[in-house]
Amino acid sequence: MKERINWIDWAKAFCMTVVVFCHLPQQEDTFHLQFLASVILSTFFFVSGYLKKRDLTVKESSKKYGYALLIPYIIYNVIYYPYWFVKFYIEHGGITWGDAVKPIIGTIFGQLNSSFSCELNGVTWFLIALFIMHILTDVLNKSKHGKVIMLILSIITMILYGANKYYHYAPYITYHGLIRCLCFFFMGNLFQQKGWLQTLNLRKDVAIGATTLLFCLILFYWHIHENRFVLHIILYYVANFVSVYAFIYLSKSLNSIKSKLITLISIGTMLIFGLHRMMIGVIDFGIEKLLHHPNIIYDWSECLIIALMIEIVLLPIIIYRSKWPILFGKGSRKVPSISA
Repeated sequence: MKERINWIDWAKAFCMTVVVFCHLPQQEDTFHLQFLASVILSTFFFVSGYLKKRDLTVKESSKKYGYALLIPYIIYNVIYYPYWFVKFYIEHGGITWGDAVKPIIGTIFGQLNSSFSCELNGVTWFLIALFIMHILTDVLNKSKHGKVIMLILSIITMILYGANKYYHYAPYITYHGLIRCLCFFFMGNLFQQKGWLQTLNLRKDVAIGATTLLFCLILFYWHIHENRFVLHIILYYVANFVSVYAFIYLSKSLNSIKSKLITLISIGTMLIFGLHRMMIGVIDFGIEKLLHHPNIIYDWSECLIIALMIEIVLLPIIIYRSKWPILFGKGSRKVPSISA
């Protein structure tokens, strides 16, 4: 069986934990939350591009990633629907057929919010976006000028992201995520093809990771001031590209540290992505009812503890994942053990 890349597991586990952390209700204007929420997806999509399987035809890619991404997309939204239904009923004191159908339509159209639809399990937009990125990358990798087209598309999507943020012309979460993160997926796939990041040097990795993280924090501090919008968007992408280097090299510096917990969180990324919003909602509702305190807000330490608790609660499903391979985008074949 193919050996796991330990630093990749560290990177994925870190990204997943930060995603859960950022989705917990907390004070939104804190610097650490703005920073993490703005940069963490860049590393996640970079890693996805880096791990992409090579030399697939469009037909093979559509079949592989349709099963691995689109079917789990449907499943996690089906699982989420009863939670959404009960929550809507409690909050509004009832529900009409029109209300009940809106999230179903929204899911069919990739978490579309409109007059006739609404998002259901909104975080699953990343599965739709990843599917499109995989197919697009396979098409372009077989093209003579594929790398040039990737560069052009990256620039175009960066411009579209800035325009969408300024004009708010498309309040569509999947489109927003796709144009925001496509360049990082392309970047990860390029690193894989070039054979970069394969050497490990603890001192070098720590030095690069720490230096780029500090530089990224400085850039992001300049970025958050939107009085010059074009500079604001440019710095956003520069800070995100630098953050990828920071988190990847810091993850590489941890490569010698083996942890079953980190490996399991990495393996269970899709499961945690698909279920964590529902689990957060249940936790929030329980605490609000217990403390008689509506609209609960956590501090950063509570958010970190709850994020880790959610991941730990899901560990049994991850450990026995061979019984539910579809939840992980896998076939019915035997699933490798955590040491594989």
